[in-house]
Amino acid sequence: MSAHRARRWGAGLLGVVLASGLLGGGTASAVTGATPVPDGTYAFTAKVTFGDARACTGALVDQNFVVTAKTCLTDGTTPVAAGAPTKPTTVVVGRTDLTTTAGRELAAVAVVPHPDRNLALLRLSAPVAGIAPVALAATAPAAAETLKVAGYGRTATEWVPDRLHAADFTVQAVAADTADIVGASAGATICKGDAGGPALRDVAGTPQLVAISNTSWQKGCLAETETRDGATVTRVDDLGSWIREQTADVQIFGVAAGGQLTYSVIDAASGQLRANRQSTATLGFTAKAMATLNENTILITSTSGTMYRVDVTGLDPLTFTTTSVMDGWSTYDRLAYDGYGSLYGIIATTNELRRRTLTTEKPATAADLSRSTVVATGFSQKTLTASGPGRILGNIADGRLLSYKINGGGPEGFVYSALAATGWAGYTHVLSPGGGWYFARTSTGGLDRYRDANPYDGSGADLTKSTAVSTSGWSQTLLSARPWHGLVSVYGAKPDGRLSYTAFDPVTGATVFSTVSTQTLGFTPKTLATLNSDTLLVTDGGDLYRVDITGTQPLTFTRTASIQGGWTHTRLVYDGYGSLFGQAGSVLHRYTVTKSKPAVATDITNHVVPISSGFGVLSLGANGKGHLITTTSTGALATYYITPAGAWDGRFDPATTGWSGVTSLFSPGSGHYYRRDANGVLTGYLETSPFDSTGADLTAYVPTGTAGGGWDAILSVQPYDAWPDSTRRW
Repeated sequence: MSAHRARRWGAGLLGVVLASGLLGGGTASAVTGATPVPDGTYAFTAKVTFGDARACTGALVDQNFVVTAKTCLTDGTTPVAAGAPTKPTTVVVGRTDLTTTAGRELAAVAVVPHPDRNLALLRLSAPVAGIAPVALAATAPAAAETLKVAGYGRTATEWVPDRLHAADFTVQAVAADTADIVGASAGATICKGDAGGPALRDVAGTPQLVAISNTSWQKGCLAETETRDGATVTRVDDLGSWIREQTADVQIFGVAAGGQLTYSVIDAASGQLRANRQSTATLGFTAKAMATLNENTILITSTSGTMYRVDVTGLDPLTFTTTSVMDGWSTYDRLAYDGYGSLYGIIATTNELRRRTLTTEKPATAADLSRSTVVATGFSQKTLTASGPGRILGNIADGRLLSYKINGGGPEGFVYSALAATGWAGYTHVLSPGGGWYFARTSTGGLDRYRDANPYDGSGADLTKSTAVSTSGWSQTLLSARPWHGLVSVYGAKPDGRLSYTAFDPVTGATVFSTVSTQTLGFTPKTLATLNSDTLLVTDGGDLYRVDITGTQPLTFTRTASIQGGWTHTRLVYDGYGSLFGQAGSVLHRYTVTKSKPAVATDITNHVVPISSGFGVLSLGANGKGHLITTTSTGALATYYITPAGAWDGRFDPATTGWSGVTSLFSPGSGHYYRRDANGVLTGYLETSPFDSTGADLTAYVPTGTAGGGWDAILSVQPYDAWPDSTRRW
């Protein structure tokens, strides 16, 4: 068929033709003319399942992204939009035979649709390790060229195959965004479920992605009577720059000297600059300070004191709108946002640091930037950036690079350390998206790149300089990196030994995903503590076990043999700084965890008893280094501080009543508390200065999505300050 007819037909039947319904079926051979793919071949090929309605094929193009057909991600009633999938979407990569457990099965957490083609990128819930992404072709398909097309779609005899299949196709005609193909052998065709499947060119034994399956007449497919032959594919060969830009993980916005907005994209690992644009329009005011909130929202203050919300409406070309939010910001000349709800600002005249709490991703009024807290004075950083939850970073005139952990106001309002003693005086801007990546602009307009292997340890011994991003060209007056947003990651344990995992946004409270394992621990769990993003400690009332999380969508894990006996504790909690606390009766115990994955008893050492009696609390959480939160039989919310030496240094009750009936209490840090009641309902609170020995700043903080029933009785949260952390997302 002609290219014209293929495109017209495809536009009308695109979603119907190749996005397969989820129908049952037994094992059968592949389509006549196709070849079952040997195990491990084309491991980058993915099976994509959209809710309970559609199944398609895709290809891994980056460790965090899969490309597929855009029409696979809609029910046909609404266009595909950027953001979270409208139905739960799972991606299986590296599993040639779907009846096995090879490869990885992950959730898709975001959709990036191409504006003009039947193509979209799916961002995965975690990186895919051990499977190489497919190489992207850089030249167009040519007439008479042979391409190998792979897919998990319907065959001649099977509704839902359990094995990847592939066949050769010949290119007949090439258009600007599609190409027509036909089977190179009799019976080779593309069927429902193959949409988004890779069309590959072999280059010296290495497959390159030229296109993905788009539409087909489906001649020879099961239950189809069509006699016309051929299919179309969506070209990918000319989208390399677009794909590389979307899959890069560092976005930097800026303001040019003329008032235009700028946008740059960098791949952190390689330092490659993948996009660099400037708007035609200007802000319409003189900018003084800026902080990026998310991918399309920036806060910028003017020299007259007005704070504006800048909504990015397009990236290529770069376009935006501005909305006035509030006045009174003329004194602030440095701003930073940490991605976890805290906006920091330094007042120029006094070097006073203040923190405000965001309650929405797009603040519109002063009420959306509430709970103003004075942290302290003396913050003389030349520049200000946020490097993680409750953490800021900046260089000062004497050349030091200082890192701060911000706790709020009061005597423990902050803790700081010098990551570098010299060498940072000449940088005009320091930026960090999080994850231990720092970018510093030189006085001559270059952009240097640094890696901090553990950004939370307060040490610069592991801070190394990498290849610079650029040696010139960064002439903006203001720069701000988009923060890598994190999650509140909560694990639960059920009486039958299954584990649960729920991740929700710390600002909006919206649930990102929630799942329950099918496998069990092999015993009835009694206590649970989360060490980091993939390591738990669980007891059965006597033995202590380590549980390694191997996947969250679905939730899978491995369990070690007993690390140690004698763990009769009723509650456990880890503070994120190496201290594991356990309650046994009315006694509080503390242990030091010396490894991120303890394997033997000597990895959990230095047992001390800070409180030998009277610690009959009803719940136990940790909200910072050595800081515990509990609830009591009298309905009080009580806090305890345990010194590094293991001594109890007093108790304070932020609330003396109102906390009865709490069955589980946890805090990831930054003053966020979550309590579960006997009905399984979770409620959130915020204490803006958790260590100031007053409860006046403790208020209900219940963003949409966090309050709801069904939460397990045994709950444990990943501390914000735990490292390593694989929950970041951009």
